[in-house]
Amino acid sequence: MDIKIIILIASIVLIVILILTIIFVRKYQKKAMLKKVNIIDIMRNEVLSIPFQAEVDKVSNLTKGEQLEEKINNYRKIYEDLKEHSFNDIEDMIVELDFIANSRKRKEFNIKYTNVELELYKNRYLINHMLNELKELTSYEDKYRGIVIKLKNKYRTTVREYENNKELYGILVDTISMQFENIDKRFQDFEVVISENLYNEVVLVVKALEAMIDRISTIIHELPDILVLLNDLIPSRVKELTLLRESMSEEGYTLNFMNLDYNFKEIERIENDILDRTKVLNVENSLFELKTVLEFLDGLFKDIERERIYKKDFDATSTSFNDRLMAVKGTLHDINMQLDDLKTLYGLKDSDLNDIKNVSLEYDELVKEYKSLIRKVKKQDESYGKSNLLLNELGVKLKTIEDNLDLSIKNLGSMQDDEERARDQLEEVQELLKTCKRQIQSVKIPVVANNYFVELSEANEAILEIIKELEKKPIVIKTLNTRVDTARDLVFKLYNTTKSIIHNAYYAEELLVYANRYRSLSSDVNKNLNKAEILFYKGNYESSLKLVLDILDKIDPGIKSKFKREIANI
Repeated sequence: MDIKIIILIASIVLIVILILTIIFVRKYQKKAMLKKVNIIDIMRNEVLSIPFQAEVDKVSNLTKGEQLEEKINNYRKIYEDLKEHSFNDIEDMIVELDFIANSRKRKEFNIKYTNVELELYKNRYLINHMLNELKELTSYEDKYRGIVIKLKNKYRTTVREYENNKELYGILVDTISMQFENIDKRFQDFEVVISENLYNEVVLVVKALEAMIDRISTIIHELPDILVLLNDLIPSRVKELTLLRESMSEEGYTLNFMNLDYNFKEIERIENDILDRTKVLNVENSLFELKTVLEFLDGLFKDIERERIYKKDFDATSTSFNDRLMAVKGTLHDINMQLDDLKTLYGLKDSDLNDIKNVSLEYDELVKEYKSLIRKVKKQDESYGKSNLLLNELGVKLKTIEDNLDLSIKNLGSMQDDEERARDQLEEVQELLKTCKRQIQSVKIPVVANNYFVELSEANEAILEIIKELEKKPIVIKTLNTRVDTARDLVFKLYNTTKSIIHNAYYAEELLVYANRYRSLSSDVNKNLNKAEILFYKGNYESSLKLVLDILDKIDPGIKSKFKREIANI
């Protein structure tokens, strides 16, 4: 029961706190909204308190002229319209905001407040803008007279530059003088419009003066250089190039690739166009265009000089390239002369010679490309610089052909090398076989084991197979190599067998003689020695040697070490 009472009391307290919180929040929100209404009302009063009317009256008393009066009256009308309509609407909107704030409609309040605030900012901006315009009207004469003074200084500097270099302007002196007269008239026009308070015309006259003085300054500054380029520098460069072309033509250069005639016509067209424009004092981009033409002509001189260097490089490279071509041609001719013999000798098929055929085709195609390049060079359809690049590309192709030809020759030559190797190795194994026979015959042993004669027969047969292969027409190199390898292996096997027989027979006999002194030690020793002798006389020298060693090792345990060097691997 106590717990229920506590829960009930806690719930009541919580509800009371919640109600008080809501009341406090609403009261705070209402206070905040009313504060914002007060702020926006103060802002409205500040905008209304801007001394616009006083400024209008002040400007009206200081300025004269229909244009200025019209502008001032227009501003006055705009301001009266704002007070009569916009500010009254704002006042109504502020009253409505106050009512909404008391009603605690926060969302609606925020929307209305934003609208009022925007309207006030707009009006304040418009009024300040008109005030700035009015202030400018009171000082416009000083402003534009200051601008005109600077323009006059710039104009006098331009006139002085012209007078100091008058002889540089040639037939254009009268035209330039007319421009100066027009500018002088414009200065007079300025004095007229400023004295009559023609505000709109003042702006136009000053802008016209700025444009005319900027233009005449550019003309006076650039025209001497333009005339020098037109009348002296470019024509002299063209003449020098023409003479240089004639000189190089006598040396064998035609320079067709440079299209000099076309370029000269284009330069003449550009000069005529600029000259026509210059006569009416239109120099826009003219100096830039003429400098570009001059740089182009200077570039032609450099290109021609480089041609001389490129020609030397081309002649040297071409000579070397031609020598390499002739070397490849000679090699291909020699190979083609031997192909029939090689086919017959080694049984080669057409497919076995595809590499050589491909090299020949690539060589023929390369020769065509080289001849085509030489024809173009003779006609000078291409510059020597570009011809050098093309020749270098052909050089790369020729190197590939040379490498492929070397590989093909190596493959063909390997057949001849294999044949020569086979003949040389035939002699070697025959000599080694004779050596084996002589060694066996030179030693006195009771019996030669049967395996020796089997190996001897196999070696002889293998050698005969080599001889048969070498006598065949055509020779099958793969089979020949197999025969040579087989014969060599068998002869070396026979050689090792011969060496082993002689070695084992010698030491078996020596150790038997040495072991005879121990026969009397026991019947087993005597019996085993007799057995070793029997093995020896049957030709089983290795078994005899091992048995003697075992007998001696039992009698004298250090015997194997004593004979270690002499009977290695036993």
